[in-house]
Amino acid sequence: MTTLSRRAWLHRSALAAAALPLSRWYQPGQESMVSQTEDETDFIRLNFNENSYGPSDAARTAILASLSEANRYPWAIHQKLITQIAERENVSPDNVMITAGSSEILGLVGLAYGIEGGEVLGCHPTFDFTMRYAEGLGCTWSRTPLTEDYHYNLAALAAAAGPKTRLTFVCNPNNPTGIETSYTELHAFCLDQSNRHPIFIDEAYIEFSSKGRRNSMVDLAVRKPDVVVSRTFSKIHGLAGLRVGYGLAHPATIALLKNYHTGRGMTIANTSAAAASACLNDPSFEDFCLEKMIQGREMVCQAFDGWGVEYMPSAASFVFFKNDKFNMLPIDALKKEKILVRDYDYFPGWTRVSIGTVDQMKSFIAAAGKYIG
Repeated sequence: MTTLSRRAWLHRSALAAAALPLSRWYQPGQESMVSQTEDETDFIRLNFNENSYGPSDAARTAILASLSEANRYPWAIHQKLITQIAERENVSPDNVMITAGSSEILGLVGLAYGIEGGEVLGCHPTFDFTMRYAEGLGCTWSRTPLTEDYHYNLAALAAAAGPKTRLTFVCNPNNPTGIETSYTELHAFCLDQSNRHPIFIDEAYIEFSSKGRRNSMVDLAVRKPDVVVSRTFSKIHGLAGLRVGYGLAHPATIALLKNYHTGRGMTIANTSAAAASACLNDPSFEDFCLEKMIQGREMVCQAFDGWGVEYMPSAASFVFFKNDKFNMLPIDALKKEKILVRDYDYFPGWTRVSIGTVDQMKSFIAAAGKYIG
């Protein structure tokens, strides 16, 4: 796929998006989402994979300090953040694009590759923002089932690729299952398939995986124009409400996407960029969150083991568990206990619990235990 054809696609995508009725656009998480009302703010919220420890004190201080620059455009803080990300990932600044959460880079890539009657390949279930976005532009989401043991089915994705394939999407670790794909397996897949069409890797939960960011495909993305990696500050850094994410890719790919980034790329406010910058200067808080959230994850898994509850081996900040041992649906039972979790219409019999603080997970275990048997 040439850079020239991508530019033409993006141009037509922007025109197509402007012509679409609003009702056709997908609202992320609209399926089986527990709505939050004002009288639910005192619930323990374990339904959206948020970091209950964040934001850090350093991020809060940076937000307040940034208010004095609220009358200025965020060029300087954006460039500082890009430089910091590049240093963290050991890449060049021209390999980095910052966006309003990783969802924005997901949307841009979907806009770039998901039109003209083509198809996007992705396993099911997975985090489906890109595929739904592409469907809104007239593309087909070709759903490939997970393997029998719920892993991302890379072999089936490779076999499904054809002349209409515009993009393959891989979420690693996968959401909602939490299962990770090994570096070796995914690296080989990306090397092979990116010669046929672009590959997008969503690494929102990479920090929680077995080897952390060493499992990332960033080393491949910065070398090959047809591999893109997305990351977010929403999970390990606790900035979900401030909407900061970034893409890592070859400079030509970053330059291409920037041409179609709204507002000259200024979709992140001074306050959000300052908070993200402070997070990268505060590795101790990141280490603390990782340690405590893995501890909470292990607590939940140990409780499930004791109860005989089946669950998927998670490498993320949540656990996906089978609810057949419960005497009523966990989403309903736990809401009675003022705890919010999440289930999915398209994956009946399973429920996802996000990992909150250690105390919150103790509360979850105590509450869930009432409904076992």
